Amino acid sequence: MARVLKKGLLVLALFAVAWLAVIIWWQESRTLPTAVDIGLYLFALPLAILIAFLVGARLVRAARAPKAAPVQAGTDVPADVPARPAELRLAAVAARAAAGADAPAIVEALAEHKRPELDPELKTPQGFPIFAARVPGMDDMELYAAARDLGAPPEALATAPLRVTALLTEIASALTRDAHARVTELDVPAREEDWPLLRLDVLMPAHWPEAARLRALAAVRAAAGAWPDARISTAEHPAQDAMAADHLLRQLASEPRDAKAQPQWRIVLAGDGYIDAAQVVQWDGLSMLLTHANPQGRVPGEAAAGLLLAPPDADADLRVTLSPVLQRQKSADARGAQAEAPLADLARDLLNAADVSPDSVVHLVSDADHRGSRPLEPLGVAAQLFPHLDAGKDCQAVGVACGHTGVAASLLTLAVAGETCLRFDQPVLALTLQDPALRAAALVSRPAASATA
Repeated sequence: MARVLKKGLLVLALFAVAWLAVIIWWQESRTLPTAVDIGLYLFALPLAILIAFLVGARLVRAARAPKAAPVQAGTDVPADVPARPAELRLAAVAARAAAGADAPAIVEALAEHKRPELDPELKTPQGFPIFAARVPGMDDMELYAAARDLGAPPEALATAPLRVTALLTEIASALTRDAHARVTELDVPAREEDWPLLRLDVLMPAHWPEAARLRALAAVRAAAGAWPDARISTAEHPAQDAMAADHLLRQLASEPRDAKAQPQWRIVLAGDGYIDAAQVVQWDGLSMLLTHANPQGRVPGEAAAGLLLAPPDADADLRVTLSPVLQRQKSADARGAQAEAPLADLARDLLNAADVSPDSVVHLVSDADHRGSRPLEPLGVAAQLFPHLDAGKDCQAVGVACGHTGVAASLLTLAVAGETCLRFDQPVLALTLQDPALRAAALVSRPAASATA
């Protein structure tokens, strides 16, 4: 109603200004207007100006509308062949965060609307306690002593990297055991060279010292001890922002399949954390910390998550269909930022590409927290595409329960979406919203349910 009233007042103001200008002109020129002059100048002229204004505004909006990320060179297809959506086949997911020790526990915590509590150790420089999403059961002094005893250099002994490395090793170990169980389900390979390859891709914050990243990578490889060491390869992916995992997954999905290549299981891991007194001081100085005076600040969190990608010749429990990446017109952190229509269009196109009916989607999971437009964006998508979903029960925000998990947020959300899909045996939509400008979506479904009613 307010929007209609505002537009009506603008139209009245336009006519008033046009009439005033014309009447003053007639008076100054001492013109006696005829009936044609009155119709032309008092009605046709304001209408022409209004139409020109509306057309110009529409053209400007069209020119500034967010566009999907361009396709990389070398992926052109003939015009008469529909573009194949980027897809990944998952054999398992795993995650650990403050909300739960594994993916099922995190799903339960989201359903119960659990929230971070006041941290017993972290405080602002002024001495006030803060909310933080700390993973329980980890002793910082024990982690520090164990790393130092193993010869870790001083630059690798900061609290946050030590905690996240411990989380990454748990997830790597769990997913390696899953892959091992699948490979040995029928028979154990007799020779080491008969084992398939295992690739570990590890995403860590680029701002960590190199020594901390190398130590984490070595710890992840050691955690995959159930696999023959000669058949393991690792790769470090220093992440500059929260979209690093999304970009890596789309890169993996677009890689051409080589029928002659050896079978390869792949584990994609991401870990990040901010349960660190020095980090709290830094955020407070930059006005990035949630306090009573800064309600739009971040809640420190920590997490690690991983996906086990199945080779073409192995069964997969989940299918992940990935959308392109698009850019918001206005930063999500800007004052007055709202949900934008292109995100719903992106999700609609993704459902069409995956051949999944919106009515079959049972949950919408995002990495949103309380900041800026992020809480509103999933609700906007649900209102337009999924009217059958209960916004309070079926639209879950991982960032609200787990705090700010940075590089790990996207994979953590996908792991939660995967576990939810397995639980309900129905498709789940996952949204990536942490970046201020970039947006992405992923549809997690069961392979056998690719066609829906």
